Amino acid sequence: MDVAHVLNDLLRPLIGAGLNLRWRLFAMLQIGRDEGRQNPATIQRDQGFLNLVDQAVSLNYADREFDLTALSHQLALSKRQIQRRLKALLGRTPSEYIRTYRLHESLQLLQRGMSVSEAARAVGFSSQAYFASCFKAEFDQTPSDF
Repeated sequence: MDVAHVLNDLLRPLIGAGLNLRWRLFAMLQIGRDEGRQNPATIQRDQGFLNLVDQAVSLNYADREFDLTALSHQLALSKRQIQRRLKALLGRTPSEYIRTYRLHESLQLLQRGMSVSEAARAVGFSSQAYFASCFKAEFDQTPSDF
């Protein structure tokens, strides 16, 4: 078992406490494993990129129309460049990143007592059935369990 999988297993229970903690640690591992070949400027650039993506997603996750195209317009980068960089740094596609961000936000809303349908709409899912299947895949529980 590699370090990334061990960290993922250890941090899974802490998801509610720190939404992006797991992604950031994974990114640091990805960046840090090639430290001998990367200089501090590259590491800083990659962390800056992740911060920009995180900021754009956090401002727009509730918009149902927010997707890779909208993200590329906001960041003024090509869709392909965003895909390559996120996959290299986080091991996720932009769509997976946005969907996972939405799911983690919905988890917080559900823990505050919001209904499943309200939480799904509030985080940008138009289909409650699709929301429920994504939620179960991410958290191994249905949203109604919360």
